[in-house]
Formats: sequence, structure tokens, C-alpha cells
Amino acid sequence: MGVGRSGEEIQVENYRFYRLDLSEREKLRALIESEKVERIIHLAALAHREGLADLSWEAYKKANVDCSKNVFQAAGERPVLFISTIDVYGFYDGGRPVNGETPVSPVSDYGKSKALAERECQLLRHYDIFRLCPVYTPANKRDIQKRYYLRYPILAYHVGKGQEFEVLDVKRAAEAMADWCAQEPRNSTRIIKDPTLLWTPDAIRAEKAAGRARLVLPVPELCVNVGYAVLKAVLGENEKTYLLNKLVHPLRTE
Repeated sequence: MGVGRSGEEIQVENYRFYRLDLSEREKLRALIESEKVERIIHLAALAHREGLADLSWEAYKKANVDCSKNVFQAAGERPVLFISTIDVYGFYDGGRPVNGETPVSPVSDYGKSKALAERECQLLRHYDIFRLCPVYTPANKRDIQKRYYLRYPILAYHVGKGQEFEVLDVKRAAEAMADWCAQEPRNSTRIIKDPTLLWTPDAIRAEKAAGRARLVLPVPELCVNVGYAVLKAVLGENEKTYLLNKLVHPLRTE
């Protein structure tokens, strides 16, 4: 069974989809009871900014914290898998890889709201939390293209000789969720990622072969490092310098 606030309702032999806003807690609770749901995977969230009029903290809090609390309360004693993000870690210094036990310090409103929702999830008796690396599909690589595109699909870039980033194929994410359904909850937090790193020169070559990335801008690594150090000293730690931090110190997880 699936639930979402958009799309047409579907009822076929092995699957049913219902239109329901997660802010409607009592309706959600009633649906879970009537459908005799055994487990819940909660992955609805406000994440991407494109095309959205309201990008305030209140919007993130309502979608990612308040609605998550409704899901968790409606779950009762049922096991819950909460889908979170590596953005909860915030600034990374390029040192020791992080893991599910590493303290979080989110910077973006998205990361902050997901971290708060994680705390609510951890109040449940039976739960697990998956922190996903940036997700992509063969047809949609929006989340990872930021690592090698200045302007899609024309202008790509690479820093120094190239960089490596941890990413996640959506099929691998789905497999991890399916595996969870057959296991006892661990009350744990795990990072889900591909076994191999994204190497930006390979990604750019693939884009060029597909007729994109017609212009590639090489950026000296020293310029990026110096620029990051200066901006961080002037502006401090905020969302803008956080984006540069991802470029200078790509996150490494265990």
C-alpha cells in the first residue's frame, strides 16, 4: 500500500495507492488500521527547491517534522523505517569517515528538519533510519549533477584532476528498503550508498558521449580551497559555504 498527496488512487490485486495528506493524522491512522499495515517506510519529504513558492523554515518543519510525527504516532507498535539524508552531518573536515553514530550538525533547513524527524523516530520502540547519499536514476541525475555541472546540460566542470563522491542508485536504495521488510528492526541508523564512488571525469565523459557537457571548465584545486577558506572566514558556516564544503571535502562514510 502507498500513500501520497498527489496522483490518482489505484487499487489492483497486489497494490493500492491512496491520496492522503500526511498532515491529516486521524485519517492516516484510520487507513493504517483498516488496511492492516504491518510495517511502514516513511520517505515523503520536502527536499528539492525547484518550482516551490514557500521555502521557509516553517514549510520544511511542517512537511518533514510535523508530518513525520503524524506517521510515527499513527504507526503505534508497527516497525518504521525512516528515510533520512547525509545532509544531517553538516560541515565535514575531510578527516575520519562518519557513520550512523556520528553526531549530526545540519546546516540547511532540509538537513535540520530531517535531523529533528530522526529524533522523533528514535522515540519509537521499533525503528530503523536510513541516511541516503545523493540518489540518482539512469534518467534523472539531478541530485548528483551538481558535482560536475555548472549549467546543465551545456557547461560542466571538474576540480583539479577530478573528484570522487559517494552517491546512491535508486535501485540499490529500493533493494535496501525491501531487505529491511524481511528483517527484525535494529533500532539503528545506517548510511546507504553505492559500493563504488562517482568519479567526475568518468561522469563528464559519459555526458559528452550523450551529446551534453559541450563545454568543460577546469577549475584549479588551489583556487577552490583558497576561495572556500576566505569565504568561510568572512561569512562563517552557512548554507552558501556549506555548498563549497561539499566540494572541498566530499563526505566520506563508513
